Amino acid sequence: MISQLFNCNEVKVMRTGDLSVELDGVRCVYEVKSNLSPVMEITLKSRNYKSECKVLFDVRLDKVVSVSCEGVKQEKVRLTLEECFREKGLLYIK
Repeated sequence: MISQLFNCNEVKVMRTGDLSVELDGVRCVYEVKSNLSPVMEITLKSRNYKSECKVLFDVRLDKVVSVSCEGVKQEKVRLTLEECFREKGLLYIK
């Protein structure tokens, strides 16, 4: 499920299960944790930079309803993730 959500241009799921986001020639590697519920919270915690993101995925809608990030390049990471979901048709737009 995670690989279906996150594989696109600058965002890749690595063989280890970690997530790689490439920004301005810098690669941020994130550990992925999630909980199973109707609104799944996916937490991305960077292994190599001080950065953390939360992605809320509504299983009933099959859409990402929220993306928030804190830390290094937070706005660029958030926009990159949102663009990835938009390309796949997974971003919920009100």
